Amino acid sequence: MKAALITVAFVLLLSCAQTVAACSCAGWSTVCGAYQSAEAVFVGTVTSVENETAKGDDGREYVVGQVAHVQVDEAFKGAKEPELIFRSYGTSCDPTYKEGQRWLFYASYEKEQKVWSIGMCGRSTWLEYASADLLYLRALPASAQKTRFAGTLTETGGKPLAGIKVKLSGERDTYEAVTDKNGVYEVVGLPGGWYTVDPEIPSTLKLWFSLPQGEPASGDKRQIKVRLAEKSCSGVNLVFTENTRVSGRVFGADGRPMHNVCVRLWLKDKQFETPFLLDCTDDDGRYEIKDIDLGDYYLVANDDGRISSEEPFPLTYYPGVFEKEKATLLTFGSGDKFEDFDFHIPSQQPTKTIQGKVVFSDGRAAPAVSVEFTAEPENGGQNVYTQTDAEGRFKIPLLEGLKGSMRANAYAHNYESCPQIQRLQNAHKDIVTNVVRIQANRDYLDLELVFPFPYCARTKAK
Repeated sequence: MKAALITVAFVLLLSCAQTVAACSCAGWSTVCGAYQSAEAVFVGTVTSVENETAKGDDGREYVVGQVAHVQVDEAFKGAKEPELIFRSYGTSCDPTYKEGQRWLFYASYEKEQKVWSIGMCGRSTWLEYASADLLYLRALPASAQKTRFAGTLTETGGKPLAGIKVKLSGERDTYEAVTDKNGVYEVVGLPGGWYTVDPEIPSTLKLWFSLPQGEPASGDKRQIKVRLAEKSCSGVNLVFTENTRVSGRVFGADGRPMHNVCVRLWLKDKQFETPFLLDCTDDDGRYEIKDIDLGDYYLVANDDGRISSEEPFPLTYYPGVFEKEKATLLTFGSGDKFEDFDFHIPSQQPTKTIQGKVVFSDGRAAPAVSVEFTAEPENGGQNVYTQTDAEGRFKIPLLEGLKGSMRANAYAHNYESCPQIQRLQNAHKDIVTNVVRIQANRDYLDLELVFPFPYCARTKAK
């Protein structure tokens, strides 16, 4: 469950391609397209901000909107007054303004309210991230008369990658550019067509994600390919991360590998700033954490210290100590790869093994179904989940003395047309096996859970 929550949070973070938005955007416009569609394009400084607040159900005050006064510093289109008033509405797709910020604005005017606004799926951004756009805007009107392929190369956190060669392979010829001090590459006057982008990146870095501008190609995910239309512009922004990692295994006090133990890296002095540097062990006790920013870290297992069936020990530091003072500090330099960093848990609460098989009523194995142990309320919600293997088998540990029940669950969308499952759905019944009562004061080595219908073929993955 801990790993699932981390994954969901990470996916939500990556849904935002913009520097300043917490909003999911389907794509990213080109600079020439954004310039043409905006009513005003300019560099501006936020001089003052008025927050509009409302009281939530919890009694706390929340910002539900802002009115920002913006001084026009450098106008490219439509900004005819020395100061413009912007409005935001407090949603995840609205910007958050702060006094002193400098922006590149692609703005629209709201006639009824007589205020300006920006769309956060557009190209409006803080000025420090606008270098590629400013090259185009400051070269107008000449830049609008030529094709242009441009973008930025940065590391996570926004650090520009200067002096990197970028190769653009077109349908006939190949072109090269080198990133400037702001990480910007630019080639003008290209013929229209499809271009593949291939940067020369040091081995210490690797591509994290790309942001195509305009029309990207679908299909081969190994290539970054974008179409450049005649008399238009296009490009790709590339974000890189450190090509670093640490890997190893987690062994229990009895020397056996431990499954589903979550291992995390804590930045030495800022442990809460690294929530995504985490991996949970597989069946063989293996973990691997990648894309680690440079710095000093503690490697820990069971970071919240909550003793459970899968993590029957308190917070433990590498290589296997409970005291932070005895922990080994890991220092990551560029390109570092630490292997065989094994945890040996010094002591743990006793557990019992629950293993068995899930089958259909005709005796055939039920692979890839969810098996769960639900603890009785007095056991503090010590629920445990796993999945059957290709033979329908499962295995989980339980803290000694836990009481509860076990069952397996199936999901209708995972199966082809099955009348038995359809009848259960129509009757609003769960698609579950028999329920077996468990008291973990001994091992259960041959438990059998049976679905009340015969074998049904699984839907083929698309």
